[in-house]
Amino acid sequence: MQYTYEFEMWRGEAGWCIAPFGLNGATQGEDVADACESAADWLRETVRDYVMRGQALPPASFGNAPKRGGVTVVVSVDAAMSEIPRMSAAEAAHALGVTRPRVTAMLASGLLDGWRDGRNTWVTKASVRARLADERKAGRPRAAAAK
Repeated sequence: MQYTYEFEMWRGEAGWCIAPFGLNGATQGEDVADACESAADWLRETVRDYVMRGQALPPASFGNAPKRGGVTVVVSVDAAMSEIPRMSAAEAAHALGVTRPRVTAMLASGLLDGWRDGRNTWVTKASVRARLADERKAGRPRAAAAK
């Protein structure tokens, strides 16, 4: 699905800054092309995050006046969920060495990113990789020894 939002782009101290109207956040780039590419990546990931969490995106508004002395730029992206590298909840459970219900609990608590599509539960491969890279030990942390 196509998503289109207006952004304001202005010259910052270390490059070009770009922020959307109606959404929280911003990004930057070394030059105008890099800033626009960063804005497209930012918008795509923001849209996917809203969709994965089942939240409605704030409506796009157009004809916004720049607030920081910049220029208005229109950014449009295709943010199809089918393009996100993903695995089933069962595959994620196997990769993480946990049970399928534990994956569901990890999704609910935000330890993993994913979404439901009908009867299927999908987990992003990036969140599984991040969880595997986290070297915390299983179980409760031990209490610090009194000195």
